[in-house]
Amino acid sequence: MKNSKTGFTIIVLLLTIVGFSCKQASDLKAFTEANYKLQGIEDLRLNGVDVTDKRTPFDFRTSEGDSLLSAFTTNNLNATTTLLLEVEMQEPEVTRSMQITNLEWQLLVDGKETLTGMVEEPLDLQNGLNELPLTSTVTLAEVEGLQNYEGFSTLTTLIAKGKDVRDRLVFRIKPTIKTPVGNVTLPDYITVGQPAGS
Repeated sequence: MKNSKTGFTIIVLLLTIVGFSCKQASDLKAFTEANYKLQGIEDLRLNGVDVTDKRTPFDFRTSEGDSLLSAFTTNNLNATTTLLLEVEMQEPEVTRSMQITNLEWQLLVDGKETLTGMVEEPLDLQNGLNELPLTSTVTLAEVEGLQNYEGFSTLTTLIAKGKDVRDRLVFRIKPTIKTPVGNVTLPDYITVGQPAGS
């Protein structure tokens, strides 16, 4: 009788795990197929320097500019911010959530990878607007083993001229998802679009 009870408990446990895994797989598929839109960035700081309202190099004190330039060229730059990320699910009526263990990101300028980074703290995503406090490394992308100063120069020149650069930038993310069988990294980057009318 005891063996029968133990066997029944194991079967219930296995069915629960399988059911949870199916739900997790369904959620993973839904988040992979979702649309991601960047609604805003708040309180952006690079190595502690608040850059939220700075639009040109002249908005920085000399010491801030020198410090940030040095950090960029030595790949010793860190950013903290709150990312406002809208997740539009294909079935918004279904409640879904996803825990991301870490997040790789890329910023492309004119189609060329320019800045990259890694967020190594857990993030919880759900359908709708997500307020995500982030701490991330920021590094210059490499082209054939060399840092892509050309892309970074293009970005800073556009900003210095006060131009709207959104149509020349592409922001992409590659999350690693926590699952019952371990962490799974999505094979491809997801492009984060701009909200309509921006």
